Amino acid sequence: MQSWQTCALSGELIETPVISKVSGHIYEKRLIEKHIESTGTCPITGRPLNLEDLIEVKVAKIQKPRPVTVTSIPSLLSLLQNEWDALLLEQFQLKQHLEQVRHELTHALYQHDAACRVIAKLIKERDQARIELAQLQNKLNHKVEVETNNAPEKLSANYVTDIEQIALKLTSQRKLLRKQQSYFEQFPSPQILSNYEIKQQHTQTQGGTSLDIQANYVIVGGQSGLVSLYRSEQLLYQNQQQNQRLNAIRFFTTDEHLRFVSSTLEGDLVIYQINTETNEGVITQTVKVGQNITGLTIHPLGYIAIIVTSEGLLLFYDLRSGLQISKVTDFEGQCKFTSVAIHPDGLLLAIGQENSQIKIWKITSGQLVAQFEGQEGSINQVAFSENGVNLASVSETQVLQWDLRNPGQFQKLFQSQKISSISYDTSGAYLAVGENKNIHLFDIKKQQEFFKFESHRDAVTAIRFAEFNKNIYSCSFDKQLNIYGN
Repeated sequence: MQSWQTCALSGELIETPVISKVSGHIYEKRLIEKHIESTGTCPITGRPLNLEDLIEVKVAKIQKPRPVTVTSIPSLLSLLQNEWDALLLEQFQLKQHLEQVRHELTHALYQHDAACRVIAKLIKERDQARIELAQLQNKLNHKVEVETNNAPEKLSANYVTDIEQIALKLTSQRKLLRKQQSYFEQFPSPQILSNYEIKQQHTQTQGGTSLDIQANYVIVGGQSGLVSLYRSEQLLYQNQQQNQRLNAIRFFTTDEHLRFVSSTLEGDLVIYQINTETNEGVITQTVKVGQNITGLTIHPLGYIAIIVTSEGLLLFYDLRSGLQISKVTDFEGQCKFTSVAIHPDGLLLAIGQENSQIKIWKITSGQLVAQFEGQEGSINQVAFSENGVNLASVSETQVLQWDLRNPGQFQKLFQSQKISSISYDTSGAYLAVGENKNIHLFDIKKQQEFFKFESHRDAVTAIRFAEFNKNIYSCSFDKQLNIYGN
């Protein structure tokens, strides 16, 4: 009797059993299929049989008994030895494959690193080429004007009319604002200003000598001609002028473009235009004044630059054309001008002198209307208050405040050594004084100091208040641009 576990054809244990519908016998599938292909009959009964007559039987897998060769200890040892040899061979092959993959990975990483280095080098060369191209275009395209002596003593009627109109407009606006209590409530109190700290600091390659602000832009001039422009407290543009110290740098307005002008003691007036979309800047004009420039300010009209020189000249330039529109020689050779500031209305100029005097000049009439005396030492800087009433002046040892309503009267606000800079805030309520490494904040109404910043490592050269005193900016010979705020 046939066992269901053995093949009727071979008599061996079945791995894949099938049953014949013709004879009912059980076969190994692969054997009966070969027999049918060769004979087409049942091997037991001899009747015709085809593949469709076979039915596969689903049974549990049967573990084959060990062969006789592994039933003794020597045979088992031999079998284990063979398995061990196969395992070692497989491990050797895996190690070979791992080494090959590791070599391919190392080669790929090396190629990637080499490609990154090449790309970085190309990018650097591209950027350097762009800078050189921009500098070359600046040299080829911008105009260099050599100053002539044909400018008139007084401004033309067109300029005077424009100045008078803007003065009326600014005066009425200031009076209207000062009547609104809500306007002054937007400015922080001395207690809040006393809590200001350094919120951001930029390190430059050379010490700063001058700075100016316009909206969210800050421009800094350097000791050796470096111009740095920041927007929203991020560096936007830099340019290295010839190694000349920039003693003043100011924003000005002629159209929708961002523009500023810098001056050097050697007598260069350099005009810049910035594309705020591409962050690219060009020098549109360089004017050779022919005198040592000691002071620069911009008229509220936005496009008139006012310059004083160490030889006692007062010069006016139209920055739209770069041409000199007036040259006042009344004091040429008689005194040395050291600084200049313009009244918020744009009608008066305060001019500091080396002999401690301050001249008050009326622009529209071209006349000297007052002269202040009483300061000790050369006047290094002058500044009008935004309220249009006060004028501050600084020498190396004193800060005085003059009352324009009572010419000649002044109050001594501060006295020390190495005083270098001053700046009123936009409300006219506070005055910042740069003294050595420190910045002192004064309450003008109380005429007393209420706070001091000790954040620089060298002399503070320029200070500016942002709109509504949201930030305070300062630069110094220590190569730092500090931004103070909450």
